[in-house]
Amino acid sequence: MRAIPIDSFFEDLDEQRRSGSGVTAGSFDWARLITEGRNARATADGGRWKIGHLALLVEKRYASGALQRFAEEIGESYASVRRYRWVAKSYDPDTRTRFSALSFSHFQAVAGLPDKLVWLARAERGSWSVDRLTRETRTSEENHSREVALDRLRTSIVAMRRTIAPASLLDDVALADAGRTWLAETLDELSEEIGRLRERVHRATRNASNPRSERVARLRKTSKRRSRNAGDPTDGSRSRQTALKARAVGR
Repeated sequence: MRAIPIDSFFEDLDEQRRSGSGVTAGSFDWARLITEGRNARATADGGRWKIGHLALLVEKRYASGALQRFAEEIGESYASVRRYRWVAKSYDPDTRTRFSALSFSHFQAVAGLPDKLVWLARAERGSWSVDRLTRETRTSEENHSREVALDRLRTSIVAMRRTIAPASLLDDVALADAGRTWLAETLDELSEEIGRLRERVHRATRNASNPRSERVARLRKTSKRRSRNAGDPTDGSRSRQTALKARAVGR
C-alpha cells in the first residue's frame, strides 16, 4: 500500500491567495477537502490512509467541530474518521513505505504500542493476518503483566524479610510464644475439620455401598413414626369387646 501525500492537493493555494481570485482560500480548501474525502471513500480499501491525512489537515486548519462536520459531509462515521486520523498520526511516511505489504488494519492493530515497528516487522516477515498479529500482541502483553506482578511480589518478600529480621534479632519471647499458640490452635482447627470430612466421606461411602439397606432403614423409621402418630389399631377392637361383655353380664 503506497503512502499518498495530501499536501499535493493544495499546491496552488498560495497562488490562489496571491492572485486574489474570486474563490477565497478558506472555502477552496474546505471544498477540496470534502471532494478528496469522498473520492477516498470510493477506493478499494476505503482510502483510510488518505482520510486520516485529510482529518489531520482539517484539525490543523479549522476550528473545533470541523472534524465532525468533515466526517458527515464525506459520509463517514465520526468515530472512524478519528481512528483513521490517530493511525495516520502514529506513523511517518518512511514507515508506511517500509511496510507497504501490510494493510492499514495491521498498522492500526499496533499503533498504540511502544514497540510497534518490531511487531510490524514480525507481521511482514511471517505474513501474519491482522487477527494473528492481534493475538500475538495480546499474548505478549499478558506475559509481560505476569512478569511485572512477579517482580512486585519478589520485591514485597524482600522488603518483608528486611523488616522481620531485626525483630527476630531481638529474640522477643512473647512474640514467639504467641506465634506458637496461634500455630497450635490453627492445627487443632484443621484436625477437627479433617475429622468431620472423614466422617462425611465414611457415611457417604457406606450408603453408596449398600443403598438397599439404607432404604429399608428409612422405611422402618417412617413406619414407626406413623404407628406412633396413629396409635395401636387393636386398642379400639379390644375396647369394643370389653363393652359388649359388660352389657351381657348386666343383663
